[in-house]
Amino acid sequence: MGSYRYSSASQFFFAAGDPGPGPSPAARKPARTVRIPVTTPQDAAAARIQAAFRSRRVRRHVAAVRAADAEATRLERLLRRQETVDAVRGDDRERARFSEALMAVLLRLDAVPGHDPAVREARRAVSRRVVGLQEVFDSVLAAPEADTYGVPASLAQVLEGIWGVGEAPAAPPPPPAAAAEEEARRSGWGRFFGVL
Repeated sequence: MGSYRYSSASQFFFAAGDPGPGPSPAARKPARTVRIPVTTPQDAAAARIQAAFRSRRVRRHVAAVRAADAEATRLERLLRRQETVDAVRGDDRERARFSEALMAVLLRLDAVPGHDPAVREARRAVSRRVVGLQEVFDSVLAAPEADTYGVPASLAQVLEGIWGVGEAPAAPPPPPAAAAEEEARRSGWGRFFGVL
């Protein structure tokens, strides 16, 4: 969809000392050209109408970009929550829902035309932010679940860390009495326990 511009200006040429229609074309050429722009009230009204239309269009496009930015902010807050991270890691539906929400924001931004440079710049900034959120989301999915700074993320991880993968806890074999006495002597605690 192109931008159309209509401009109308009338120009009159007056020749100083025009002798009238003569036989030679040099006599018809004005000695000095004076440009007099003629504007009518309709031209001024048309310019005001066009300016009002353009400003309304820019406001509407900026509002659409702001709405997409607000949605990106909401999704970023969700992504920062541990409950959301656990949900998208554990459930394929939640993962697809969050990914589709990010794509919907990008599609809403893509629907905003960028006729005005300020709208184009704002749209570009928000789309870069949403693409960055998608990269963070992908890295959250690719990161192992145990990467929670030493704190287990679920009961299954706690049990796995204690007992191993799917194993019941095995009781350690009782140490032989002679080995325990020898260890107490070497450590110096034998006198305390009465082993010496």
